[in-house]
Amino acid sequence: MNYVKKIKYIGLIWCGFTFCSLAVAEVIWQDNFYSANLDDWTVVDFVPNQKSDWHIYDGYLVHTSNIGGKKRLGSHIVAGNPEWRDYTIRTELVSTDDDYLGILFRYRNQRNYYRFFVSGQNGQIFLEKRLDGKVKRLGFMEKALDYCKMTMTAAVHRDTLRVYLNDRKYFTVIDSSHPTGKVGLMTCYNEGAYFDNIVVAEFCKPQKVIREPQLDFWCGPYLQNVLGDSATIMWQTTLPANSIVEYGLRKRSAERIEVAGRRKIHEICLRNLEKNSLYYYRVISDGLESDWFSLRTYDPDRKTFRFALYSDSQNNFMVHHKIASAIEKHNPEFIVHAGDLAHGGRRADWATEFFHPADDLLSKVSVYVARGNHAYGSPHFANYFSFPDKRHETYYSIQVGNAYFIFLDNAKAAFPDKDYYIDVDEDSPQYQWLVEQLSSDAAQRAKWLFVVTHVPCYSEFAGEKFAENINVQKYVPLYRRYQVDAVFSGHIHAYERGESEGVHYVICGGAGGTLDKAREMDIPEIAVSQAGHHYCIVEIDDARLSFKQYGIDGRLRDSFEIEKSGVAE
Repeated sequence: MNYVKKIKYIGLIWCGFTFCSLAVAEVIWQDNFYSANLDDWTVVDFVPNQKSDWHIYDGYLVHTSNIGGKKRLGSHIVAGNPEWRDYTIRTELVSTDDDYLGILFRYRNQRNYYRFFVSGQNGQIFLEKRLDGKVKRLGFMEKALDYCKMTMTAAVHRDTLRVYLNDRKYFTVIDSSHPTGKVGLMTCYNEGAYFDNIVVAEFCKPQKVIREPQLDFWCGPYLQNVLGDSATIMWQTTLPANSIVEYGLRKRSAERIEVAGRRKIHEICLRNLEKNSLYYYRVISDGLESDWFSLRTYDPDRKTFRFALYSDSQNNFMVHHKIASAIEKHNPEFIVHAGDLAHGGRRADWATEFFHPADDLLSKVSVYVARGNHAYGSPHFANYFSFPDKRHETYYSIQVGNAYFIFLDNAKAAFPDKDYYIDVDEDSPQYQWLVEQLSSDAAQRAKWLFVVTHVPCYSEFAGEKFAENINVQKYVPLYRRYQVDAVFSGHIHAYERGESEGVHYVICGGAGGTLDKAREMDIPEIAVSQAGHHYCIVEIDDARLSFKQYGIDGRLRDSFEIEKSGVAE
């Protein structure tokens, strides 16, 4: 089954809202977007110097342009018969961005129509009409919209308009301005709009069937901190439940750990495991059992291993799924993610963009993540991951074999005026901690020393705005002084790499975010700059590092090696 079509729909399994089926009504017209063209659709953009990018991708009608404009008009796309009068329109959609998107109905022309739309960022729901180019509000509500997946429905009969979000009715309005018209879809400032299977049927007043919330696995299980003789298992359920893990070298002789309390996000640490051993595990919540999965523990003294490196998986969950599937074929022993896992970091739904697309991979190998700017002020970053240093969860260090990794929280390097990012200046606790980490015996005795940050030091795609950021002024001298081998970063949605005074700098931000397409300048610290979706595989063989960068199609696009000698054991 196509990955995109098996994603769970939030309105059906999570919220317990009312459920409406159009099966009882005769379908007048529909588009499931399996066709590769949009010949039956007309695009209208309202901002002369901005351009929309409506296109079909893997069975979705996708819009990833940030076109905006006054009156929240942005861009829309319409189809159908201008003589349609009484009908019900329904679409399923995913909004990984949290700006405006919605449906149009009784569309006469670009100056006359009704629209029902939402903003996740502002927590707002609108019903409006446009009459001779003027916008009038017919309904408005403020409501937190915490999830990416939605259904939107409008049922229109004579002069009565009824609109539904996730099959729950929000507004019933009497208005006769537009008696007939086509249907359409709209976005404004929304870089991540994915519409699926729009249906127009003969008018039917949606039938209400109350569904009680059902216990189910929402995401996971996924692995954290598989280091030495321990491993952490995490998962999320749709309702609060108990937490149990069964695990062992064999399934039939599995041990059992239960953590007291009821919760949606579950975390259990397995301890005293045998090193370099294959374990089987499954999770249980209130009798709900997962499949059996496996994990392999590490030998802390190992000198040979492989890890995957990527970043900025937000927005396009289909691209992220392809990236994760390609990574899985390389059999990495763990994953390093340089931040921006989900576009709307303040929303609770990180599963749509991060966990669901990579679920097969994350159940087998541990992922270590840096916090990016899209997790701005969000509690979900700390809730979804188990960090080794509970004093400051957003910056930490780990050691894997002969390599020492330091993860920083440096979004403020790119946004110095934002108070909600933690400080990165010389007087900040994080900077002082970094100096302690770099100068520690563990870091200096490791054969390989890596730093993982979201915001990079150098970028040709970003241009002059990165030329004198605090990373270059204050952090680059530290990397040189303490002989860091490589700094891995994201934030720029492209691939870049270079070397300066013995330190290698890599940007790997092409796993789902809207791509940067043009370099803005040449700088000596960057040797290779490439646009396009990609991921990286790093192999350590004692004193040799092999780095390879692959496109989303699995083809090798760049590589380099580092040979070391004379390093203390």
